[in-house]
Amino acid sequence: MIKKYEFWNPRLFELPFYVYLGFQCLINRVGIKGLAKANYGLYHGEIGLGSKFDSQLAFDQRFFLPTVLLEGELSVDDKKAAINAFVEEHGFPVVLKSNVGSVGKGIVKVNDQADIEKHTPRLLGGYILQKFTPNPYECGVFYIRQNGIPKISGINKKHFPTVVGNGRDDLLALARQHHRYTKHWNSFLQDIDTSLVLGSGEEKRLSFIGSHTLGCKFTDDGHLYTDEMANAVFAVFDSQPGFNFGRVDVKAADEAAFQRGEFVVIEVNGVASLPTHMFDPKFSVWQAYKIFFEHAKYLAQIAAEQRHQSMELMSYLEVMRKVKANQAMLNDVHQALMGNPAV
Repeated sequence: MIKKYEFWNPRLFELPFYVYLGFQCLINRVGIKGLAKANYGLYHGEIGLGSKFDSQLAFDQRFFLPTVLLEGELSVDDKKAAINAFVEEHGFPVVLKSNVGSVGKGIVKVNDQADIEKHTPRLLGGYILQKFTPNPYECGVFYIRQNGIPKISGINKKHFPTVVGNGRDDLLALARQHHRYTKHWNSFLQDIDTSLVLGSGEEKRLSFIGSHTLGCKFTDDGHLYTDEMANAVFAVFDSQPGFNFGRVDVKAADEAAFQRGEFVVIEVNGVASLPTHMFDPKFSVWQAYKIFFEHAKYLAQIAAEQRHQSMELMSYLEVMRKVKANQAMLNDVHQALMGNPAV
């Protein structure tokens, strides 16, 4: 059976996009590195090369959850002290995210002192420490700004891995039977009681991480658009005119709150952002590529519009080395936080 495209190897799925993006660069007379100028206010346009924390600081912080950075050079004891000081101010739980993170890898929720002792020695490199929001409703909203005019080009709701009990199987067995299950699920399964047996029809959400890689399903939810929601998103980016292409991930109390524009920002993703609403299972691969290619065109056009902006850009070789180093770090972080596999 041929896998649905959302489960393809990312390099395979994204290859046609990069070919088409190259074509758009030729049409719009912009170099590949010049695509970063679409977001000239952020380091390399925020393509996963720099600090996620620094990217957040480029915006008005009133839209974000309280966040600090744990420098990679800190000792384990100093990191524990910093986490404890943060918790004293903001309370449990808190979230730890790799400062070079992407696709949900290297994220962990800290619920109590035991979790601080457990997870802190596993942290590699710089880490973002952020207050956890109990808001359960999460969406990704894709934003573009061309010729000074802002636009929402896509909305995707995130459906977190959830299992339904049958009165016999424990959570571990139910997780393994889930059609989106992969070995990566251990990053969150290790922190719940997988021996628990749910009653027949009883539901249990297994994860808070809104990542496709970690089992989250994305749907195309453009119907959720309201002027109130759009204006709230625009307000985030009005604080940074040097950001014109990317996705913002937000959490709200429920759908109605999201549509009223009442949400907190979890993360901003830049030039390398995917229009994740294309992963809706209802779409054929051709429909998904239509959305993907449309955003390649947006990116090239916006970069061409901002070509006059001054940016210090690394060489192609330096970019490749940086990407490789960051990915290696992220994979090491992910494996370290996976701990002793429970699945």
